[in-house]
Amino acid sequence: MLKLRIGRIATAAAILVGAAIPAAAQQAVADFYRGKTVEFIIGYPPGAGFDLFGRVLSQFIGKHIPGNPNVVAKNMPGASSLKGLQYIAMQAPKDGTTIGIFNPTIINMSVLDPKQVGVDLGTLTWLGNMSNDTKVCFSWSTTGLKSFDDIKKKQITIGGTSQGAGFIYGGILKQFLGDKLKVVVGYPSNSDVWLALERGEVEGNCTGWSIIPSVKPDWVRDKKVDVFVQFAQKSHPDLKGVPLIFDHPMSAELKAAINFLILSDSITRPVVAPGGLPADRAAALQKAFDETMKDKEFLASAEKSKLDIDPMDSATVKKVVDEIRNTPPAAVELAKTLSQ
Repeated sequence: MLKLRIGRIATAAAILVGAAIPAAAQQAVADFYRGKTVEFIIGYPPGAGFDLFGRVLSQFIGKHIPGNPNVVAKNMPGASSLKGLQYIAMQAPKDGTTIGIFNPTIINMSVLDPKQVGVDLGTLTWLGNMSNDTKVCFSWSTTGLKSFDDIKKKQITIGGTSQGAGFIYGGILKQFLGDKLKVVVGYPSNSDVWLALERGEVEGNCTGWSIIPSVKPDWVRDKKVDVFVQFAQKSHPDLKGVPLIFDHPMSAELKAAINFLILSDSITRPVVAPGGLPADRAAALQKAFDETMKDKEFLASAEKSKLDIDPMDSATVKKVVDEIRNTPPAAVELAKTLSQ
């Protein structure tokens, strides 16, 4: 079901973005974009959750950009979307003709291992966020592993991408399950993990829950998976009764570290452009994103694809990103041990 809550996007800040662009500047932006093509970089292969969100946005955002450029989606998979983000940040033209979507766990990784990420997220032009999500870990139902207690009696193998949810949340789970949890990473996308799960090559996965009813409706309908933990402060509406990670005993230090790692879940589908854009084009792209999130045709398309739309404007996204980047060092150091 489509969940649209536009309160966070219809802010005074979003309204002022549009008002702050003088008519002459708007005309200059329209003149620049008219007849051009904007690349929309998607850091995953076709069929992944980010691909679904990115493609539906790319279909509609062009009509809200002055000059109505053609917007073309381009898949650039690699390292859980890091390859695509690095292209946007360091190689793409800084003229407003490249935007894209990436995995927000990279925001955490930019703090934990800045050399590996190689991108200063403080320099990016944030356009907004399409949705938030609750990360979960689940097992294939035939394993009979429905809880921490079950797993403590029998080892489970979870599949994941190199820097995705399986990598991050698997590391957290090891604090509670120890050697009873094995995490196998390196899959190109969650689509590959899910195929491995159906083949019996792995027994579980950690991912955002909202995409599962969309891309794997039979898993929900036929109860093929058992969710055994939610990484959130409150339960997802569809997962009442499933324990939260914070329901398990832990130290204050561990809780702070986990909070750092899950904070990016509030910006599950962030959309960005390179840093250093002309100010009028950056403002125009931010305004176009906000308008697209309220576009009836866009919302109908998202609903048809069962995509959960709960947008944030650029200022709110930047505030969350800054909070992650300014996490106290002690919590960051403990988080490092969880994500190794």
